[in-house]
Amino acid sequence: MEGRRQRQSQELLQQQVVALSDENLSRIFELIESSQERATLSLVCRQWHRVDGNTRKNISIANMYAVAPTALTRRFKCLEGIKLKGKPRAAEYDLLLPEWGGYAYPWLKELATAYEHLKTLQLRRVEVRNADLYLLAAAPFNATLQVLHLHKCSGFTTSGLVPLSRTCRSLRVLSLEDSDVIDEGGEWLHALAQNNSVLESLDFAVPGLDTASVEDLAFLVGRCKSLVSLKVGDIDMSDLAGVLSKVPFLKELGTGGFSALGDENKGMTASINLPQHLTSLSGLWAMPDLGLQMVQPVAANLKKLDLKFTVLSCRGHCELLSHCFALEELQARNVLGDEGLQVLGRTCKKLRRLRVENDDAGYISHSGVVAVAQGCAELRHLTLYICDITNAALAMVGQGCLHLTDFRIVLVSKVQFVADLPLDDGVKLLLKGCVNLIRFSLYLRHRGLTDRGLAYIGEYGQKLKWLLIGCTGESDVGLASVAYGCQQLERLEIRDCPFSEAGFATALVAMNSLKYLWVQGHGATEAGSRLLSLSLPCLHIEVSPPEQLLAYYALREPRTDGPPELKVLVSNSSNHQQGGCQFLGESRNGCIL
Repeated sequence: MEGRRQRQSQELLQQQVVALSDENLSRIFELIESSQERATLSLVCRQWHRVDGNTRKNISIANMYAVAPTALTRRFKCLEGIKLKGKPRAAEYDLLLPEWGGYAYPWLKELATAYEHLKTLQLRRVEVRNADLYLLAAAPFNATLQVLHLHKCSGFTTSGLVPLSRTCRSLRVLSLEDSDVIDEGGEWLHALAQNNSVLESLDFAVPGLDTASVEDLAFLVGRCKSLVSLKVGDIDMSDLAGVLSKVPFLKELGTGGFSALGDENKGMTASINLPQHLTSLSGLWAMPDLGLQMVQPVAANLKKLDLKFTVLSCRGHCELLSHCFALEELQARNVLGDEGLQVLGRTCKKLRRLRVENDDAGYISHSGVVAVAQGCAELRHLTLYICDITNAALAMVGQGCLHLTDFRIVLVSKVQFVADLPLDDGVKLLLKGCVNLIRFSLYLRHRGLTDRGLAYIGEYGQKLKWLLIGCTGESDVGLASVAYGCQQLERLEIRDCPFSEAGFATALVAMNSLKYLWVQGHGATEAGSRLLSLSLPCLHIEVSPPEQLLAYYALREPRTDGPPELKVLVSNSSNHQQGGCQFLGESRNGCIL
């Protein structure tokens, strides 16, 4: 009886679904903002797939080689926002071959042809040439483009920005965040100042951009009354003071440098008044302890603070952080030391994001980790480069940071001997406490985590979607434990771990949600042929020196824009012509979102 009722209920639901017209279904889909939910609903039937394509406004492509640009524009007709990622994360650490790929041109050419009303374009780790920027400037959507974000991109110069500055007059956000830009003059800023009056956010805090005119910047901020975020490059603070006086309501500021600050002009920073409404402060290039007198008047209101580029001492860090009661995000180098983390734990009770990068001038240890875990209960993201760590410290993170969703730890080699290895028990207690963790990175030393520790990741890390392990594990048994336990894992990165090619193949088959595997070190090159023999539809495998492997699922032909040393292998490539991998690709959430 119960089975019969269930069948009747399913039949009724199917009839109701079929009865929905495209118009009514479109109204429903327009209320759904989550790309993951959209991707799932589009698999219900052909009608839902079609309606999703016709109503989707924003899309994110996590791997530009997973889908062809023409396939994107053919399915999604009315996109207004596109986020595109190119090179793997390894590019940020110079681990890829020169001329690896990630070129913007094929994508920008297709977007310029297909969309007339694009409003947002975000490129991350993409190789962008000046010709690509010229193409954007001449695209049909140049009048509607409001947001252009080039994040960690490379290959272009400031000359390429000139046409954009002249034609894209509706730009509200222009960001070159962390990009590698060659300075060929400041004409781009002059053109932007002459042609734009609606800018809300400008970020050109890029090292080496020292030809930008302060006069042009002052003219620009004077015209753009809605400007709330300004981050500049190599402009000295003594020259920036006049500009800041024109934007008293600025909320985000990335300052210039402090090269003119010395003992002979100690009072210079005291005479610079930062906007009183600031909630975010970054830049502070080469700011010494003397610069604190400029920052302290606004410290109590700051929610975001980036101290990576300062030359503050440990004492200077402690003094500044003791005034930051509202701080929610902090980036620094480990020169702040355990003392700085202890001040952070006592003062910054609202802290949600902390990133401490490596620096030869200092170090942090397990005592600093414990101080943060005990004092910053609201943490969501924690990244630490540390010299010493204990199981007890990791357990404390699991006990004190219950809301943590992203935890990354790198054990640097400043201390020759770390007493409390392996960290198996600490990882277990951390994962048991941080039940919402979805991103987890452990880069340790050999035998810093045994197969037992990897088994704990598989057992207690069932919500993980991204995992990086480095110098961990003992055998394929540990990798198999992760693979069979972490069934929601989508991205797996492995460096210098003792796994065999057979182990990689077994893991790839076991992880149903995995869409991206990157391996460097032992067994990477040999694993390519073993993965190829699996005959998994739509699996692309890239093998390159020195001992690197990249495997991902794609709904397109293999790429041909890599260097000669890079070999691209495709498993069961006939499915590309027959369309057999479309369902697989979408079910893995990796190709079209």
